[in-house]
Amino acid sequence: MRNLSKTKLIVIFFLFIFVGVLAAGFYTLSDVLVEKTVKIDEQNIIEKNGEYYLLIDERELSLSKKFYDKIELEKYNEYKIKYVYKRVKKNDGEVVLLKRYGEQPWGK
Repeated sequence: MRNLSKTKLIVIFFLFIFVGVLAAGFYTLSDVLVEKTVKIDEQNIIEKNGEYYLLIDERELSLSKKFYDKIELEKYNEYKIKYVYKRVKKNDGEVVLLKRYGEQPWGK
């Protein structure tokens, strides 16, 4: 095997670091945050293997138990949500905020 000089090793090392940072930056910048008010009904909520999902904008958004418990369809059907999804993936995403439309910050 050919002997690599110290300079070549340093250049290769920094090249790997640069490619890694570039890939991480692309993946991070592909996040999209959407904030909107939506009307939710029973057809928007699905359960798979004990996990809850909210179907919004043709996306299957992961819904935590905490947010699922906040939904009271018998009383309210309009909710303000924020969700995040990756541009590079087609139908995934996660609900990061859910509150009843008009609910004040000091609300339940």
